[in-house]
Amino acid sequence: MADTGTSLLDLPTAVLMSAGGDDRITLDEQSGLNSYGCAPEPIRAISYSSSTASSISAAAYAHAHAVHHQLRLAVAGGESEDAAYTRFLRNARSRLRAVYGLTADVDIGFGASGTDLEYLALALALQDGRPVANIVVEVDEVGSGCLFSQAGQYFAPRTALGLRVEKGAHLPGFDAEDISVETLKTRTENGPVRSDDEYAKMLLDTVGAVIAAGGRPLVHIIHRSKTGIITPSLSAIDGLLAVHGDAVDLVVDACQGRISSDSIAAYLARGASIFMTGSKFIGGPPFSAWMLVPGKLSTRMKSGRPAPEGLAHFFARGDMPTGWTDVENILPSRTNFGLLLRLEAGLFELERLLAMPMERVDAVIIAFGTAMNSLGPTIPFRLVEGAADDPAAGDHINRNQPIHPLDRKMLYVIELTDPHPATGRPLSVEQAREVYRGLYTDMTDSFCDPRDKLTASEICHLGQPVKCLKHDDGEWAPTLRLSLSAPQIFEMIGLDADRLVERFTADIERIAAKIRLVTSRLD
Repeated sequence: MADTGTSLLDLPTAVLMSAGGDDRITLDEQSGLNSYGCAPEPIRAISYSSSTASSISAAAYAHAHAVHHQLRLAVAGGESEDAAYTRFLRNARSRLRAVYGLTADVDIGFGASGTDLEYLALALALQDGRPVANIVVEVDEVGSGCLFSQAGQYFAPRTALGLRVEKGAHLPGFDAEDISVETLKTRTENGPVRSDDEYAKMLLDTVGAVIAAGGRPLVHIIHRSKTGIITPSLSAIDGLLAVHGDAVDLVVDACQGRISSDSIAAYLARGASIFMTGSKFIGGPPFSAWMLVPGKLSTRMKSGRPAPEGLAHFFARGDMPTGWTDVENILPSRTNFGLLLRLEAGLFELERLLAMPMERVDAVIIAFGTAMNSLGPTIPFRLVEGAADDPAAGDHINRNQPIHPLDRKMLYVIELTDPHPATGRPLSVEQAREVYRGLYTDMTDSFCDPRDKLTASEICHLGQPVKCLKHDDGEWAPTLRLSLSAPQIFEMIGLDADRLVERFTADIERIAAKIRLVTSRLD
């Protein structure tokens, strides 16, 4: 709270939800959008952007606004801001336990993003007392900021708690001599995903070398990356644990949110902690995240040894589970109400989706796949094969059980096929980014034909380009991504199979028309 007696709770809900992150959610003064092209209030859009970020739905915004009101009432009634913040987060933990069926020994910590939570995973590993080797996948599959946070460095010039810092500098307590990063690429140089056996061998060799040198391996598992891949598989993880057991720490990056309670339970049973976010598939506004920590690993924060003090630059005391004594004297008694409201919006979307009959959820996801695999000949893009066509995650867990809908494929990578209008050459990745931005921009003034104006006015929000396919000349192909979100599934859940396919096909055709117009206006 400021010295004037004013509070962040006095801000409008939309403004408050844009606070408490880093510069990626700062709103542009002209467009009112953040760097992802998302708004903190409901907007009219054809949105298949959950692989990157989405604007908040009208229903979730109404819920966040109501929570904001409850917080103001609590503080006006005499409860301290810190107490109200901690109480609402405690309630959020209970709701997450309920929707995912978590056991009582699983602790839950909150943060602004999965990138922020990398520091928490590092801190848990460092509490073991040995140098940590962070074994990760390539940054293109998870996010550019992870390149820094996985090394214990600041990934942006401003933290979620508003501190100005030096990007690239090490956080206090995250010393360079205690942390190394080893990248095991999931893809070959030309883009295809490596076989599970090949990746498992690379992982086993790397982990063995780290342990032999006296280090603590922190192995990253990716459950639905930016392009939808899962690596390593559960069988590869089991092989790793059979050889090295408790000498290895595991953390699952499930920040895309495309994961079932069965998959979550399977990872936790193997001693892995799990990152998730309330945006991406779940559909809340960007920048709310949580970490599920199994009981055996959670005890490291009750050792009596102070945790790295740099955690205080990203996390408040209320963000951490009760009983983590190693952080109690380090973290500030602060509030991040922007994080809390974004989290509430995501939880609202998750709870209402999982309350629906799973066979209806499954029908929507299957219909989306049918539409995406039935593209017409005039569509200006093609599906990138092999980007996310691995078996459903549920198939890795129990082949005798039906696949859970949230373990199905819901993300499709597309390659833009229309050439550059001036050069006739394939588009570059940077030009694909221009298309991405043009899609969510009203371009009505750029066209004269009434039909073109109507198409140009469409706000189409897709996932950002990813580097997962190369042309014959060695250049990365221009890609975008279409993916389902929980709010979309909930919106369409009452339609029958034919109507679902028709709706998805119509959306794809409208997106295709806007892509063609945006491409025609590239410089």
